[in-house]
Amino acid sequence: MTNRTIQITPDPDLADEAVWYKGKLVEYLHAAREAVDTQDIQSVQTIGHRMKGSAKSFGFDQAGEIGKTLELDAKNNDTPAMKRTLALLADYMDRVEIISD
Repeated sequence: MTNRTIQITPDPDLADEAVWYKGKLVEYLHAAREAVDTQDIQSVQTIGHRMKGSAKSFGFDQAGEIGKTLELDAKNNDTPAMKRTLALLADYMDRVEIISD
């Protein structure tokens, strides 16, 4: 994994919502990790689907792609892949920075 910062610039009208959504992504990460640990695959799939559908609206395009991958991992019931995808999400969350005008 890299240490490079990922900067996103949301629509100015959604800057406050982007900050809120970044917190929501952290919640999704924790919930998905717990779901993987308890083998609640349906919850992992749902979280991935929600991320896939909502992240781009707030400027988090890469998180949307990670959500898409997580959903697919869950559909395939591939626990090691889900863990790898969640590690990518954790790395992304550590590096993402919201830039507002």
